Formats: sequence, C-alpha cells, structure tokens
Amino acid sequence: MAELQEEGISFDAGKEFYNPHMHLCRSFSSLVVGTLPEVKVLDAFSASGIRGLRYAKENPNVSSLEMVDVSADAVALCRQNAERNGIKAKAHEAEFNKFIIGKEGDYDLLEIDPFGSPAPYSYNAIRSFRFKKEGFLSITATDTAVLCGAHANACMRIYHSVPLHEEIYHEAGVRILWKCIAHIAGEFDFGIVPLATFSHRHFFKLFLKLEKGAEKGVKCFRKTGYLILCPHCRYRHGGEVASEICPKCGKKAKWAGPLWLGELHEPKTLEKMLALNAERNYSHKEKLDKEIKLMQGEIGMPPYFFNIHSTCGHLDIQPPPKTEVLLEKLRGEGFRAVRTHFSPIGVKTDADICSLAKSLQATK
Repeated sequence: MAELQEEGISFDAGKEFYNPHMHLCRSFSSLVVGTLPEVKVLDAFSASGIRGLRYAKENPNVSSLEMVDVSADAVALCRQNAERNGIKAKAHEAEFNKFIIGKEGDYDLLEIDPFGSPAPYSYNAIRSFRFKKEGFLSITATDTAVLCGAHANACMRIYHSVPLHEEIYHEAGVRILWKCIAHIAGEFDFGIVPLATFSHRHFFKLFLKLEKGAEKGVKCFRKTGYLILCPHCRYRHGGEVASEICPKCGKKAKWAGPLWLGELHEPKTLEKMLALNAERNYSHKEKLDKEIKLMQGEIGMPPYFFNIHSTCGHLDIQPPPKTEVLLEKLRGEGFRAVRTHFSPIGVKTDADICSLAKSLQATK
C-alpha cells in the first residue's frame, strides 16, 4: 500500500475510498471543529480514517475519537493509521444506523460523510442526541445533482422538496438540505443553529449545533419557505409561499422548496475559524481564508444571488462588468452588495432586479 500524506498525517488508504479532492473540505471542517467546546467525536463513515484522525490531531478540544465503518478492511486501516500517528482512537465494524441505536448521548459531534445522500442517516444521527441539551453535527452531501435539480424526482422523493435547476441551484440545493435537517431536528424538540455552510465542487458541507427546546424547533420551522425565480424578467424572492406566477411581469415563474431561508453561517464561528486558520500552516490556507471571508459577507443577505453573466445576457448588456465595478455601483446607490462563495460571478444584494438592471446599465 502506498503511503499518503495530508497535513502532517501519514496514512494508507488501501482499497478503501479516499478522495484527495476533499482535502480542502477536511481542512475547512477541522477549523470548524476547533471552534467547538470539548467534544467526543464519532466519525461515522471513516474509510481510511483520515478525517477523524485530522480532527483529533489538530484540535485539542477533541477529547476522544471513535470511528465506524461497515468494511472490516476499513476498520483495520483506521486502527493502523491511528497507531502510526500516535492517536488514541477506537474503530468499530458496523453499519451506522445499527451502531448508533443504544449509543444515545455517547458522543458530542457526529461526522456524517457518506457516499451520496446523508438523508438515510440523518434521522438516527439527530435521534441519538435526544437526551442531551445540545449536540453538534457535521454533514456532507455529494448527491448535489439531486439537490440542485438535475434529478428533480429524486429530490422530491429523498428530501421532500422541489429543487430549482436555475443559476442559483447550488444555494437552493444547500437550503433544501438545511430544511431537511431542521425538520428532523424539530421532531426531537431541537432547534438548529447553522455554524458554517460550504458549497464547493461536487459537495455541500453543513455544520450545525442542535439546541433543545420545542419552541426553538418551531422557530426554525418558521424559517423555512420557498424561493421564486422568474426565467423571463429574472425577478427572485424568498418567502412563505410558492407562486407559479411572477408578481413582477405576470409570466410563469419557477419555484423551489420548501427550503431553509435562515442564515447559513454563525458570525462567531467564522471569526474563530479565521483566527485558527492564521495559526495553521494548511496547504489551502489562502483559499480557506478567502472562502470564509466570502461567507462572512453572506450573513444578513437575501437567500439567493444574481449571476452577473446570465443577468447581463438577459438584459443584453455586453460585455458584463467586472464584479467589483458592479459592487461599487450598487453600494453607491445605497444597496448592500457582496460576493458569494456559491459562484465566482455571483452577487448577493438587496437590490431588486429593476435596480440591479439600472446599476448594470450604468457600468457600460
């Protein structure tokens, strides 16, 4: 077996699944873990164990680490890799949904990073905290084609929401996943606090805190609703009800939901992540710094963005302006406007489509 290296961890992957493209995600996730109080961690889909091992090595607040995988070979690898790096950890051969039954309250942070959808594991993951006042979840979804609307029927079946295969599909997909988690949490009298949300390449990454309280669950339920996007005039809106008629131009609109309309990030968490990133010598240090700062800008903004190129195409404005030029123009007009980590050519703003069109025209 070839020896691999990732941020100071030496490990073997053997024949188990290992995705080097998730290196950035693992670094992002370890930063979030470092912002939490003392936690007992369960890495529920461990494979080689690299994610859980990094959490334990990089974060002194991780008081214990256990790993679970259905593959006996993976469990052997986890034990081998933990021993090689001098990390104390237990590894169990089991299917997660069976393993977690009877383990209620044993862990403070569950890492749910399956291949594909996390939906089949989210119910039991949240259920395992039902006797605690709080808990933490780290959830990865790699079925982004489903959540983003390329397979709409699958999204309706798995996540009980209608997706939106339009320019804002990444954000809409993330918000559908957040809605799914919020509704499950509510069944166990939990509210959720999104700590950080990361959309990159082929995955969505969600970190959240569960807070006990029936009213908190209801409050989160009221943060769910629908996104409306008109393919004709480019109007968009997030609200309590869906509509097939655009309120601006009267033509047929598209809608998605139910989905989460609340915040995607927690300000203090992002601040702490930036401070930790400054201290660590990560391979993706500059990239992480840039992404986290973009997330800070997204706080308090509408639950959608505008793609500059497609908007200019609709308005017949060519060439499209540089993003910073448009942002400066919008801010000069008194609107809030920021970049978004969901798209390199996306802008979040509280300007409506008419005001945005005027600002775009003024940049010509």
